[in-house]
Amino acid sequence: MQNQSEIIVGRALMRIDGVDVGYTQGGVSFRKGNSHLDIKADQAVGTVRKEITDQVAFVQTTLLQGTLLHLRKAMGEAVAQQFSGSALSVGAAAPAVVEHAIVVTGYADSTRAVIRTYTFYRCVAVEEVEHMIGSREAASIVPVVFEVLKDEVHDNTFFVITDN
Repeated sequence: MQNQSEIIVGRALMRIDGVDVGYTQGGVSFRKGNSHLDIKADQAVGTVRKEITDQVAFVQTTLLQGTLLHLRKAMGEAVAQQFSGSALSVGAAAPAVVEHAIVVTGYADSTRAVIRTYTFYRCVAVEEVEHMIGSREAASIVPVVFEVLKDEVHDNTFFVITDN
């Protein structure tokens, strides 16, 4: 049934490790995918069954505020790499995977009466970061892609979506 109020348009607010990231550009999105094993039989032409063999999930955005904190998280640098908020050392001698909790809130319908919350329990920055240092034609943005890991505490799920 057609229902125009179920068409969602509007801003989303993103928090990484409980800290509001401020402005984003181009929205915040997630993608989830499955890999399948195709079971073939000699007696049939084509696939007779599929089995899921792997699952992946990602959350991504472009941070419009090019702060050292945002750069540190986007590049997967450890907390120890940032010194007093005024310097960031990049490329630790012994790099380690840094996990983040991400929460994104937005509207659940066009009436804006219901808030939808996406909670990503365990996220790791996985893409290369290309950061504009300076330009007269563009902002100094920080594009970031996080892979979402399954969380044992939450029944081995990637994330949860709730409407309140």
